[in-house]
Amino acid sequence: MANCENFTITLQNSTDGEIKVTKFEYKDGSNFKTEHMFGIDGHQKIEKDHSVNFTRNLEGIGDENTQFKVTYKHHIGGTIWGVDNIQTTDTFVAHDNGRRTVTLNLNNN
Repeated sequence: MANCENFTITLQNSTDGEIKVTKFEYKDGSNFKTEHMFGIDGHQKIEKDHSVNFTRNLEGIGDENTQFKVTYKHHIGGTIWGVDNIQTTDTFVAHDNGRRTVTLNLNNN
């Protein structure tokens, strides 16, 4: 299994408010692997209509079918965040130097 090198992942917030992304996973065969890419806090906040890019080397999925799965919460107010929402992409083939945008919106539980 080859690695997928220098792959750019864009997380796009298309909700009506701020979100906090808490987990990013990609499918390797029949299992999802967690990619730890959110730094010391373990999450990434994204304002409404903004996006964040990450460039990663993903193990074991080079030139193979995969999916991305993103877990995030909506900001309710103050320090309160809503329940987990999960957005999973369609299946695609991951290539070196590739790109994929995951659009996060309100209705994807």
